[in-house]
Amino acid sequence: MKRHRPKVSIILLNYNGFDDSLSCFQSLQKIRYVNYDVIIVDNASPDASMDKFVAYMEDSEIEHFFFNTPENAMNEPTYSSVSLIQSGFNGGYGYGNNIGIKYALINGADFVLIINNDTVVDPAFLEPMVQMCEKDHRIGIASGKIYFYDRPDTFWFNGGKINQCTAKVEHFNFNEKDVGQNINEPVTFISGCMWLIPKNIFKNVGFINEEYFMYVEDLEYCQRILNRGYTLKISNDTKILHKVGGSSGLWSEFFAYWMARNKMKFIGNFEKGLCLFSAYSYHIVYTSMWWLLHKRYDLFKSHIKGIWSVVAHKGND
Repeated sequence: MKRHRPKVSIILLNYNGFDDSLSCFQSLQKIRYVNYDVIIVDNASPDASMDKFVAYMEDSEIEHFFFNTPENAMNEPTYSSVSLIQSGFNGGYGYGNNIGIKYALINGADFVLIINNDTVVDPAFLEPMVQMCEKDHRIGIASGKIYFYDRPDTFWFNGGKINQCTAKVEHFNFNEKDVGQNINEPVTFISGCMWLIPKNIFKNVGFINEEYFMYVEDLEYCQRILNRGYTLKISNDTKILHKVGGSSGLWSEFFAYWMARNKMKFIGNFEKGLCLFSAYSYHIVYTSMWWLLHKRYDLFKSHIKGIWSVVAHKGND
């Protein structure tokens, strides 16, 4: 008798990244897990990504449903193996993924897998995470080993932690070759690059915070999950490749602004006591000096703008 596999809905969020998203989707089509569907949400990409997805599905004769608004998707649930949803505007990481999550839950998902579009998965990546969550219902988010796309033997992420007194996150084994390292301390941060989340978490913890738009929303969600008594776990048997920076870019004014803004919001919402003071100091003073010492005056200005956007808002509360 074959064992029932829980249904996993895989959410692929796209913004101006059709080529990466298509590569990820094609790798997902080769996975060995037998009960899953794929939900592609496009945040109103100016490059006509959604038109390209629809054309690809039709040319490849892949059964799919296309919804031109989130409302249509929620009101017309379907059980197709591929669903395409146009979000309507670029509301950021949380906005787009929340549309996919809500649609997945309407359509009977037991688990939701959120994965960056700039990744390529191993065919066997999904089953170990599902099995791990089924054995331990305390798990709020499961993930796996994430390697650099151009260095597939080298870790980008193997679990992580937050330093509460700086609000800085650390990737375990970052930039190290995989030689069988074990994680010897609790995981308190999992990158939003890949999350497997049981459906009950959305009821008990809620959805991704859309106010963060981009960056730090993964840290914020992990903290909320830990605060509710759940754990974060890494499967040693799950492996994917990540084109680092492919979905958003690194060391840009966009990055400096939103990272500064959202770290300030996170610190104000979650840090307490001496750690509140030290985290603010680290973020405002140390990071500012880092940009200046590296002569990135453009990023320093964006960093200060991000900080000020939070300070000025609090002053108007």
